[in-house]
Amino acid sequence: MQLSDSLAQAEAALLALSAALAGTDANALEARSADLRDAFMSLAVLRQQHSRSGQTLDAGLEQRIEAVGSQLGPLREQLARGGAMTELKVSALLPMQAGAPTYDALSGRAPRTSPARIYRSAS
Repeated sequence: MQLSDSLAQAEAALLALSAALAGTDANALEARSADLRDAFMSLAVLRQQHSRSGQTLDAGLEQRIEAVGSQLGPLREQLARGGAMTELKVSALLPMQAGAPTYDALSGRAPRTSPARIYRSAS
């Protein structure tokens, strides 16, 4: 595979992941994330091979690589925010059991830190 082909694949994967972030399909988001990771790994390997051979990149290709790299940081932040929001939503739906339930202290048992009993089947 040529470096320009790998770069085009990385650019397409970046756009697909950006589109998946706008949607609500978690499976599509996971698949696009894996595609982006694979595309960037391929691009990194080819870029390393290219630089080891001593060849220089043309200015257009170098600018495209820099542009893709600069888009990766904000996308990573957006993914982190989405993950944090999802975690907050899950914690609201499946609250942790209180540290000292009402009658556990009287029974002499140690308090549990697992989800409430009614939510166990969901976790």
